[in-house]
Amino acid sequence: MIQSYYIKNFNIKTMKTTKVIPKNPLSTVSVLYFFVLVMILILPNTIFSQAQGKIVSNAANNQINAVTVSDSSGGCIIAWQDRHNGKSEIYAQRMNAAGSPLWVLNGIPICTQDSSFNPVIVSDGSGGAIIAWESYRGSTTTDIFAQRVNSNGIVQWTLNGVSVCVVVFNQDTIAMASDGLGGAILTWQDYRSNNGFADIYAQRINSAGTMLWTANGVSVCNEATAQLGPKLINDGNGGAFITWYDQRAGDFDIYTQRISSGGAPMYTTNGVATCTMATDQLKPDICSDGAGGVIITWYDFRSTTDYNIYAQRQGPALVTVWSVDGIVMNNNVAYAQYDPKIVSDGMGGAIISWTDNRTGVAPGTADIYAQRVNSTGAVQWTATGIIICTSSGDQIKSQLVSDGNNGAYIVWEDHRNAGNSDIYAQRIASDASITWSANGFGICTFSNDQNNPGIVSNSNNGALVVWQDYRSGNNFDIYMNGFNTGGIFTGVKEIATTPDIYSLSQNYPNPFNPVTQIDYQLPKSGNVKIIIYNALGKEVEILVNETQNAGNHNVNWNASAFPSGVYVYKLESGSFVSNKKMILIK
Repeated sequence: MIQSYYIKNFNIKTMKTTKVIPKNPLSTVSVLYFFVLVMILILPNTIFSQAQGKIVSNAANNQINAVTVSDSSGGCIIAWQDRHNGKSEIYAQRMNAAGSPLWVLNGIPICTQDSSFNPVIVSDGSGGAIIAWESYRGSTTTDIFAQRVNSNGIVQWTLNGVSVCVVVFNQDTIAMASDGLGGAILTWQDYRSNNGFADIYAQRINSAGTMLWTANGVSVCNEATAQLGPKLINDGNGGAFITWYDQRAGDFDIYTQRISSGGAPMYTTNGVATCTMATDQLKPDICSDGAGGVIITWYDFRSTTDYNIYAQRQGPALVTVWSVDGIVMNNNVAYAQYDPKIVSDGMGGAIISWTDNRTGVAPGTADIYAQRVNSTGAVQWTATGIIICTSSGDQIKSQLVSDGNNGAYIVWEDHRNAGNSDIYAQRIASDASITWSANGFGICTFSNDQNNPGIVSNSNNGALVVWQDYRSGNNFDIYMNGFNTGGIFTGVKEIATTPDIYSLSQNYPNPFNPVTQIDYQLPKSGNVKIIIYNALGKEVEILVNETQNAGNHNVNWNASAFPSGVYVYKLESGSFVSNKKMILIK
């Protein structure tokens, strides 16, 4: 409610606010119009301020293709493709469980060579990470490089990374897993044979950055036709299981190989058949069966009318355990099911999520479904799978991680809000019960697009989600959010515990461009105002002006409409007043 016509000026030196009567006061209608306009503009920040995530990097230009891994201390390490220097570089940041950065603002450089892209990441087992990427470094074809960064954000190997594979023609589509001993095992598509088809190669790298297998990698499969889309997990003995889709028989089939800790293929040359059913089997994913073997899932065209989701279990020696050519996960429902992802259920079976068009093939009909299969190959939920999200618009790009209690957290890119994509999540228990609201809850529903989510455990039965975010309207940035088993945001949203005192935290990041987050704590309910002033002490924006409950809160300020400079933000609640400075750099 507007009480009088005046302009508030804030004196930075005295930290006091004064009222100045303008020479030509606005009319009541104009003031009311202005007030409504301001509230419309700030309303999204007020509504969504508690659930929109923490900034990982909002440097200039695009930051995209984020990947993440747990730091084993409740937080995560994130790597991404970064163009803030006008080049395509690789950067990384470590975020703690509360969503605060532990390294320098906007991340540390992993590789500043231009044309570096598509990073992958695994833990180094010591609170740091190993990051690999593709690069055109000094060439017209892609090679593979890697770098290790420790828990303090200090790179451990050669500047801009060590070379993993730099032979002729392209090496791309990297997958990587920890070797369990502080190093990593990588696999990739490799075109060195120059026959127009990709082969599958692999390499192991130790914690010192030394290649342990044959220079430029060992051959996993070099059949004369295409082998594509390799995925892998470590075998618990310094080696790995690697699976891929393979065109040696004309159509694509699924093959798998186990590589020893010394880099030797352990079973049939060029791989053991996982599924060789007629027509195509595509894009496998893999997890452990908890007994020294693996469970592999893929999408399969054997019906000849549409794709369905299949899975197979193979023992330590890659002998198939379930029915020949696999078990169907969705009972061959209509239309296409594709892009399956898999995680162990901790009981010898697995949980699989996928994108599902069973209601039709028109745009806006893609949904997310899931299935659990036990160690004997019996599906545990409904024959056709459990609905994770059937909201309007397309739901795509699901990713999942164990919930630590034999269920899973599933996250996806969601287009229910026409014209924008958001990030949603759901928890499904081992008994198929949906823990949270039907169709999931919004990890981030801010304006503009949020894409390509990734998810990891927070080491406390919750999870952390990372994505690329276009909320600034200028370029993609990297954001993260976290939640616990109850679907309550942790560290980045109001938490159930009540603070003992009022407090106003330093904004993050600072300096910033153009979005920053302000955290504050209220020991009791009451009216709250957060006001932004420029360097001259003039009020430029009101972020919050409402009654709020006691607890931990935060609000974002998007300063895209304001010039670079020093600003002051002020919190007023009851008799409590606090001010802090922040710096906008464009």
